[in-house]
Amino acid sequence: MLPWGHAAVGYLLYSLYSRWRLGRPPIGLTVFALGFGTQFPDLIDKPLTWTIPLLPYGRSLAHSLFSFVLILFVLRILFRYPDQRALTTAFGIGYGTHLIGDGLGPVLHGDYFALGYLLWPLTDVPEGHSRSFIEFFLSLEPTPMMLFGVALSVFTLLLWVYDGMPGIKDLFFSSHSSFDSTSAEDTQAQK
Repeated sequence: MLPWGHAAVGYLLYSLYSRWRLGRPPIGLTVFALGFGTQFPDLIDKPLTWTIPLLPYGRSLAHSLFSFVLILFVLRILFRYPDQRALTTAFGIGYGTHLIGDGLGPVLHGDYFALGYLLWPLTDVPEGHSRSFIEFFLSLEPTPMMLFGVALSVFTLLLWVYDGMPGIKDLFFSSHSSFDSTSAEDTQAQK
């Protein structure tokens, strides 16, 4: 799955989680933690395979369930306050959806060997090769999975706008919204 597909799947699932668990759409910094989580495995594994060939494959170390569990365990120990836990949860959902998203293609094609990344280093993974990120993106072809990712991304972008553009709105317009609520209270008091 490509970066925008990972972000879309992560946001869709986190939005459902947020509505179910908290009764509202996602807000604030949790959206940034979620977004970082959706990209995290590739931010580790791709450079360490393509640019600096230290890992055997672009889905190995950070794509392993062992790393996933260890990282979330450490974050849970380090961050104990409710706001910090919300960020950890958002990151964990993003990270988890990334691992699931990368497994969709292999499962649909019956290529279960390609799922070896989930239990790496206990299981084998295909051999990777060095390449640049530009080379990777220039070699993309419009496959059904890629087109699905684009369509899902457009749908998710619309949902994000419907949700009030959480994250961006909170970052850039938070002072205005508190001013607006104060103005509304002042208007009510004057009546």
